[in-house]
Formats: sequence, C-alpha cells, structure tokens
Amino acid sequence: KGDTKIINPGKLDELNLLPSATLIYKLKKDEGAPTNLRLNYSQTVVRPSIRELSNTKIYDYELRQFVTGNPDLKQARISNYDLRLESYFKSGDNISASIFYKDFRNHIELVTFLDVSWQNVDKSNVMGIEFEGRKSLIQKRLEFRANVTFVRSQTTFVRYTNVFGNTFVPVDTIKRPMFGQAPYILNGMLSYNADSLGLTLTVSYNIQGPRLAIASVTENVPDIYELPRHLLDFKITKKLGKYFSASVTVRDILNAPVRRAYKFDNWDTNFDKFRYGTNYVLGISYRF
Repeated sequence: KGDTKIINPGKLDELNLLPSATLIYKLKKDEGAPTNLRLNYSQTVVRPSIRELSNTKIYDYELRQFVTGNPDLKQARISNYDLRLESYFKSGDNISASIFYKDFRNHIELVTFLDVSWQNVDKSNVMGIEFEGRKSLIQKRLEFRANVTFVRSQTTFVRYTNVFGNTFVPVDTIKRPMFGQAPYILNGMLSYNADSLGLTLTVSYNIQGPRLAIASVTENVPDIYELPRHLLDFKITKKLGKYFSASVTVRDILNAPVRRAYKFDNWDTNFDKFRYGTNYVLGISYRF
C-alpha cells in the first residue's frame, strides 16, 4: 500500500555433489620425520550471500554508496588441483612447497555499471605456488612460522560501452586479474613461550598485493584496486592458576590505511582512503 514496494527475491535451491580425493606417496618412510608427496583434487562451491542475492539497495559505509543485490546470481563452482611436497623433522619443524590450480565457473564479482552491484563471471582461474615452514629456536621457546604465496589469476570479462542514454552494448572480451585475488600473500608469526611463567608472546605480520576491489564493466571507467597495507598484531597471554588465563591483543599496531585507487595512472588517484584504527582487546578464558 502507498509507497510499499515488492522486492524481487532471489532463490537458491540446489543439491551439490562435491567429490574429493587425495593420493599420498611417502618419499621417506620415517614415522618421526616423514617426507610426503600429496596430490589432491576437490570440487567446492561458493554460494551468494543474502545481501548479494536480494534485489535491494544497501548502503555500504566503506564504499560510501549504495550496493544493489542481484537476484539472478548463480553459485560459483570451483575445481581444485593441488600438488604438495612436505617434509617433517624430529625437532617438530617442517617445510613444504605446493603448486595449485583452481578453475572457477560463475565467480561472483563486485562491479560498477549504472550502479555498484554483483554479477557472475563465466570463467576464471587461479594458479600459483606456496612455500610454508615452521622453525623452533632457543630450546623450543621461540617459534617462527611463515608462508608466502605467489598467484596468477585471470578472468574472462565482457566489457560494454554506453551508446546513448542508458543503452549499453558489448564491445569486446578482455582478460584481467580475478576480483579479490592478490598476486602475492605473505604471513609471518613469531611466538615466545615461557612455560615456567605461563606466559606466551606472539607477533604476527601480514601483507597482500594489490587486489581488484570494484571491477568496471564499461570501457572508459577504470578498475578500482585495494593497495597493500602492512598489518602488524601483538598478543600476550598469561595463565592465571590452573583453569584461567588472560590475554591482551593489539590489532593493527601500525594503524595502516586502507587505500583504494584507480588503476589507470598506476594507482596515483585515490578512490578512497581511511583507517580502521588500532584495536585493543582484553580477554579472559576458562578451561577445565
């Protein structure tokens, strides 16, 4: 009645069979320090969220504009292929190297057209290599963990042009990086355990390469990328008796800015820039 509008709801009602298989070949048959070669295949799906699937305009406070859902979205289907070489040591340390390939169908991306909305992209793929390791030092009191991943992603994308008014026609098909996928990811964590004091100190670090944040459908509007930011966190945990422990966590110590920029001039022109601020969290836990 009156100004009440009927929302065109999306519908998701599918049954998925998701096969998975792993083959392990033991290069070194040592129970305390094995070396394995793993081959893995699996199928997975990514379903659109309620926000993405609802035909409503919701204000996004980070983008500072409305984002419209798409009731015609399909769930994304992913075929995963992984080959991993891993080696374990009697000290508890380990090291591994992996190569992977992922084939996407109907990957969901955030795009700008007449407004900002979600749409499926027919074909995307991701391939890369990952190195991971763990090393204990100083009589296992100090532990270092790290992984680094290098990724090449590609999406086949149809680009449009505005002929007149709100009439758009396809111009060509281009290939570009996949939405949300960074070309490199680096994680590191350094922990110190003083068992006699019931004290643990942890410092963690993360950085990711530039990621496509909003894809442009039209040829004259540049894509928007979220640029790398250095994330540094710290946590201290202290046992309090037999069952209790307390912790203090400081997240984003550097208060690194989130900066999104247009690609056309090597990201010199900002789309936006803001900071979440450094967060301090006090926690108390009970275990029995």
